[in-house]
Amino acid sequence: MSDTGKYLVITPEEVAYVRKQLGTNEEDIKKAVTSLREWLRMQPHLPDAVEDSFVERMYINCKCSMERVKVGLDAYFSLKHRFPELLMNRDVRGCDIQFAMKHVKMMTLPRLTKDAYRVHVLTGVDEDPTNIIWPTYGKIVSIGMEVMLVEDYSLGDVLIVDLANVNAGHIVRADINLIHNLEVCYKVFAHLPGSTTLFDYVQRDCVPDELGGTAGPVDNLAYILLKRVNREWLLEKDKYVSDESKRPAENRFGDNYGIAGSFKKLCVD
Repeated sequence: MSDTGKYLVITPEEVAYVRKQLGTNEEDIKKAVTSLREWLRMQPHLPDAVEDSFVERMYINCKCSMERVKVGLDAYFSLKHRFPELLMNRDVRGCDIQFAMKHVKMMTLPRLTKDAYRVHVLTGVDEDPTNIIWPTYGKIVSIGMEVMLVEDYSLGDVLIVDLANVNAGHIVRADINLIHNLEVCYKVFAHLPGSTTLFDYVQRDCVPDELGGTAGPVDNLAYILLKRVNREWLLEKDKYVSDESKRPAENRFGDNYGIAGSFKKLCVD
C-alpha cells in the first residue's frame, strides 16, 4: 500500500487495548470480516475489492456494529459519485495537491494517545487566503483516511487546528455550511495562546514542537502519509465504485450516507 513501509506502527498491546475497550476479540473479528465479505458479495451494486484489514478497521470504527459497518461500506463506494472532487482522481503528484502542500501543513501523528486515539494536526495556514483552496485539503484528508482504513487501529480521532494565521479572508472563502455542520456535530475546545490546557486532552508526545509538544518539528511530520502512499494503489481505488443502476429498491439510504465513527475536534490558537 505504501512505498516505504508503514508509518502508523501499532503495537500488539495497543490492538489488544482497542479490542478490549470495544468488547471484541480475534475470533469475533474474523467471524465479522467473513460475514461482511459474504454480505458484500450479495450486494449487486457494490464491489467487494477491499482488504480484510479495511473491513476489520471499518468494524472497529463502527464500534463493532454490523449494521453500521454495512452502511459505512455502502457509503465508501457510493459517495464517490456524490463527491468526486474529494474522493476520485486523487493523484498525489497532481498540481493541485502539490500546490496545497505549500500553503497549509497537515499531519497525522505516528503515536496513539494514551487512550488509543489518533491525532491529526492542521497548522501553518498561509496568511494569504487566496492561496487556500479548501476542497483540495478535503481531498488530502480523504487520502489519509484511505491509508488509515488499511493501516491504523484506534478508538477514534482527535483533530487539532492551529488558528494562528487564520483571518476573515479564510472564513469568507470557506464553506459556511461545512463550518456549521462541524460545530453541530463535534464538541469544540478552544485553547488560548500560551496556555497548556490542550495537554489535558492530548499528551505532549502526540503534538508537534511548534504547538508546545515534543513529537518533533512540523516540517518533519507534515504530509508523511501522503508522501508514502503508493500512487498507483490510490488511483486504482477509482475503479471501485457502486453501480447505482443495480442498487436494490429496498436498499436506498437517501441522504443518510456516512461512515460512522468517533471523531473529536480540538482547536488551538
